[in-house]
Amino acid sequence: MNKLILLLSIVAILFAGSTEYKTEPCTHTFAGDFYLKSEDTLKEDVSINGGNATIEGVIDGDLTVMGGSVKINGVIDGDVAVFGGEIENYGTITGDAAVAGGSIKNIGRIDGDIAVAGGTVELDSGSVVDGDIAIVGGSVDRSDYAAVQGKITTLDIGKLNKIMPRIGPFFRWNRRPSPLRQAFVGFASIAFIIVMYLLNLLALLIFPNAMEKISNKIKKNIWIAIAIGVGTEILFVPLIILFAVSIIGIPIIPAFVLAIFIAVIFGNSAFSLVLGEKVAQGLNWQIKNKIGIFTIGWLAIMIVLILGVFLKEIGFVGIVIWILGIVILYVASTIGLGSVIYALVKKENQSKG
Repeated sequence: MNKLILLLSIVAILFAGSTEYKTEPCTHTFAGDFYLKSEDTLKEDVSINGGNATIEGVIDGDLTVMGGSVKINGVIDGDVAVFGGEIENYGTITGDAAVAGGSIKNIGRIDGDIAVAGGTVELDSGSVVDGDIAIVGGSVDRSDYAAVQGKITTLDIGKLNKIMPRIGPFFRWNRRPSPLRQAFVGFASIAFIIVMYLLNLLALLIFPNAMEKISNKIKKNIWIAIAIGVGTEILFVPLIILFAVSIIGIPIIPAFVLAIFIAVIFGNSAFSLVLGEKVAQGLNWQIKNKIGIFTIGWLAIMIVLILGVFLKEIGFVGIVIWILGIVILYVASTIGLGSVIYALVKKENQSKG
């Protein structure tokens, strides 16, 4: 497996060309701490939510840990992805290892690539890495006896501090009250809301099957969608910077940004469907029309923001309502973005020799 799981999933999707998937593997989800004994083998993908994992046995599939760390003494015959934690590997990972908001300590063997955002990679003397290592906002602590077959690429985000003060003044607004500016901001806000509704509705009407698949992912495990969405948002700017410092990567930036935008549109549409169904069930409304259900869910997401647009000029309370509306939209967009990637990134079943 050559792509970095989850961390670079959108990039892989952009260049996938013809995307054909076979049977989607079964995923077993655990809440809290998880321990796999040395004599046990799980032949499925494993997801750990809100806890730490200790693997003494064998997982014949991928391992994902959200909000925790993993210690591997056995074998992961697949990829390992951790959000907000660390990977400590004394055993074998046959695929890739990716961490967002944490570090990797490798004393064992990793056959694929390593990707870390916001952390470090520590390679002990017994460490073997067959693939490449990519670090954004961190560093590599490597023993002279550690074996790395691929390339090591690091990017220090701290260097941006020298650039940001120079471009900051271009983004400063005139803070003096201006009726013309207030009218423009109000008009732009309403236009944004209308355009968002039309784009979300078009996505629903043109791609109904895709909406169904994405909605099912939200219903199946919303926490995985949240974790993937947050991880993608954390990595968005570092990936843009990583592309920008590479001649080959510069042409990728517009396509990458467009892919994220489309994913947010699709995700908001699917989440509106799910939320609309919940609202209709809760109020015992007998609505079968998908457009009606979508509109109910969409309004549930946007109603506070719409009120805030009209009330924010009246004072502190209006501003609080407007900010709350933005937060609600951000949360919905994060869930939607994560659910789209969750639905797209599937691993083909491979025959084992």
